[in-house]
Amino acid sequence: MNLGNSKLKAAVVLTGLCLISAAQASSWGDKSDRIQQTLQVLTGHFSPSNARTEDGNFIAVEEFIPAERCLRCHQDTYQTWSQSLHRNAAREPFYRESADILLRTRCIELTRHCESCHTPVALFSGALDKGSKKQDAPFTPLDHEGVTCSVCHSITEARLDGAGSYAIRRPALLAKEDGSPIYGDFTDNQILADVPAHKRAVMRPLLRSPEFCATCHKVDAPPALNNYKHIRGFSAYDEWQQSGASHESLLPFYRREQRTDCRSCHMPKVKSEKDRAAKNGLIASHRWLGANTAAPLFYDQREQAEATLQFLSANVVEVDIFALRNVATGLTLAPLDATGRYAFNPGDEVVAEVVISNRNAAHSFPPEVRDLYEAWVEFEALDAAGKTIFHSGFVKHDGTLDESAHVYKQIILDEQGRQITRHQIWTTNIKAYDNALPPGRSDVARFSFRLPNVNGRKERAAQVTLRARVNYRRFNQEYTNYVLDRQKRRMTLPIALMAEDAAQLFPIESSLTASTALPSTYQAPQWKRWNDYGIGLLEQAQYGAAAEAFRKAAALSPTDSNLLVNAALAEMGTERFGPELDQYLKAEKELAQALMLDPQNVRARFYRAQIWRAQGKISEAADEFRRIAAEYPRDREAQRQLGQTLFAQGVLAEASAAFEALTQIDPTDFAAWQFLGPLYAGMGRRADAERANALYRQWRDDPVTDSIAIAFFAAHPEWAGERIRAHSHGRHFAGRPVLIGKQATPDK
Repeated sequence: MNLGNSKLKAAVVLTGLCLISAAQASSWGDKSDRIQQTLQVLTGHFSPSNARTEDGNFIAVEEFIPAERCLRCHQDTYQTWSQSLHRNAAREPFYRESADILLRTRCIELTRHCESCHTPVALFSGALDKGSKKQDAPFTPLDHEGVTCSVCHSITEARLDGAGSYAIRRPALLAKEDGSPIYGDFTDNQILADVPAHKRAVMRPLLRSPEFCATCHKVDAPPALNNYKHIRGFSAYDEWQQSGASHESLLPFYRREQRTDCRSCHMPKVKSEKDRAAKNGLIASHRWLGANTAAPLFYDQREQAEATLQFLSANVVEVDIFALRNVATGLTLAPLDATGRYAFNPGDEVVAEVVISNRNAAHSFPPEVRDLYEAWVEFEALDAAGKTIFHSGFVKHDGTLDESAHVYKQIILDEQGRQITRHQIWTTNIKAYDNALPPGRSDVARFSFRLPNVNGRKERAAQVTLRARVNYRRFNQEYTNYVLDRQKRRMTLPIALMAEDAAQLFPIESSLTASTALPSTYQAPQWKRWNDYGIGLLEQAQYGAAAEAFRKAAALSPTDSNLLVNAALAEMGTERFGPELDQYLKAEKELAQALMLDPQNVRARFYRAQIWRAQGKISEAADEFRRIAAEYPRDREAQRQLGQTLFAQGVLAEASAAFEALTQIDPTDFAAWQFLGPLYAGMGRRADAERANALYRQWRDDPVTDSIAIAFFAAHPEWAGERIRAHSHGRHFAGRPVLIGKQATPDK
């Protein structure tokens, strides 16, 4: 199947699913034609979700145990769950309004894709069928419980496909010693008489694994949903697995002292006095605090909303007003400190460089639905009288965000290049823009303004106060207005202040002493400030400046070998722009110094092996990659580099084993399948080669859709500036108006 010749809307589906022909895919026709085409590829009772029951049959609504039944013994757990997003998952309007567009414009069967995670009781009871009496939400009497106790605690299998990739069995309160369920409505006394049997029924090691959370916190829009191809969405799980929190990856810039997973942040131990599951007066919190301030406020769950705001402000991200650069002369003051004295002239155009770091989220910030969430950097410069000189990222009187703000968001486009503004992922063709902070990474935001004079006298520079904040709002104002108008409700979503920093600048001739300067609210070692600055520059492909920043960090912390590794990585980045190996030689020296400090530094060994391969030392590189992959068997890049090196050597069986290990970590890794196709073919495994080639085409991005993104930026050049990672926000930075009406995908 060739995707390179034309916009071929075809789906390559695994054995057992139907294929959609290109002719079908390209001829959408009217609504009834679309539905008929799509229904042809639905298999089983639960497609297009990846969820299933153990026996493949429905589970009656009555078989799901209501949460109030659990309340009798688990009061504290019930009380926190009752305000959680899991409880509100099916009913909260900010989800419901989007899901109902799918219901109105397509058919109820396709809503299974969404409801497998949001309304699982409706899915498994068969309520999401065209023959069901109820064709709109709520579909069942348990919809108001969303993801209720007896759903999570009846799941028996988790897969890494995402989009509800779990298996569930009929809920039970007791189980035999072999784990087989004992069905029946047992009394509290019967359960308390055999607590081990109750634990066997409702608890299993799977529930304590991050893979359990991955079933819904990893998303894929399949061909059966969009009549096109697999479109990979967010994956908090994959981001965590590659972060320094998992201890499974060797590449993160920062590594936590202890392995932490989803439960560490989102299910911490909390005090409990009214819960039989408590141990030493503690239970695992079932609030699942995250970033949703909208749903609890809609249901007046003030305690949950306040706890969420506190959670968001607990050092999740950091902001550092790091440097000030003179545009005309290039003179840079870095890093800014409490004294902040500068030698710039009145009226000089300066650029403040602000470093934003994702410090404690083990996934991207913001996570998941970045097309609707709103996260941005607010920057303000004020003169000595408190008058605003420059302000970016302010909220306007109507609640909308300054159109020139530095934002962290995603723009997804439909087939016609229109922005998707109601999260209609089933219409997605490409991401035109996607900007987020990966875990442990940094960004550099730049803001350009002119320094003021003192009382209009050009010969005297004025004192300047700089302020930077990272703000987050659950939904952008346009979508909030849309939902609340349909709900006939009025409410204001809070803006969470995630982090802030401030600094004051005094001209050299000022009589003020350093002790009167406002100290920066960002307190961190100087080496760390330089390191985060270097990471931000590296993310923006500013390789030379990044290498210099890392070297300054290394000079300030000379025993930290990883800072030298970072400098080497930056030097290696410039190699892509020329055939010479000069930069690799520089990087090799940095890595040698790092290994003198710490001979076991696995990051240094990993990048040194890459240099060896570039120098033609294939055997040495392969041996080192073998050792590293053995030490970090779940590091996807270690397996990838091992596989590629062995492929170059012609060691086909071992190379295929490395790529197979990679697909066990992430079955949607299309690059792994791309290599496995010719590897299998070379070993004469024709059927496996065809399957690998099909999976490669299934999961890869469609290159033809680049033209859609190009057309979008041509029609909306105001977005081009923000698309370039290294850009500056100033008086002439183009605003980006909200795209509505004909410029957005229709919601009807």
